[in-house]
Amino acid sequence: MVRQSQAPVVSDPAYYSAAMSYHEWKRETTLSSVLFNPHLPYSKPRGALASFFWRRRVWLEVTFALSMLEPWEKILIMLVLYATSILLTIGAFLYLPHHLYFLQSRAAYYLFGISPSASSSFAPSSEGLVADSFQDRLKNAASWGLNASIANVNSLGSSIMAWGTSSSEL
Repeated sequence: MVRQSQAPVVSDPAYYSAAMSYHEWKRETTLSSVLFNPHLPYSKPRGALASFFWRRRVWLEVTFALSMLEPWEKILIMLVLYATSILLTIGAFLYLPHHLYFLQSRAAYYLFGISPSASSSFAPSSEGLVADSFQDRLKNAASWGLNASIANVNSLGSSIMAWGTSSSEL
């Protein structure tokens, strides 16, 4: 006679219930819950942008096993990810137009022999901050931070050089 083992009886009633209620499971997913909620919503959102971010978040959580983490760890990882993507986006908007202009002028120089100062279409605006077109305005806005940084470095270098030539008074 084969004796069957009985399943252990658990006295906690929450053990047999689902972790999420039916209403929570059927809840409409929004863009803010996809981006900022530590728990990934089960259902796919209806909006195109929210659906795009939901698919990226599912990929991220499955790839890096974020479901195994505590909520505070998941929030920390999401914070680092969002900060990195925000900084890359800011860099692309501020640096990329100036760099594309630089690449365009270098390509024109190498391919056609046109110097950036020889042609007015490739030359930067000679009036400083007064721009003729949207492209010039965008280029000036993107290069302002770089030009200001270079000016600060030049003034710092000249002040350091002045330290070596000045006489010390004791």
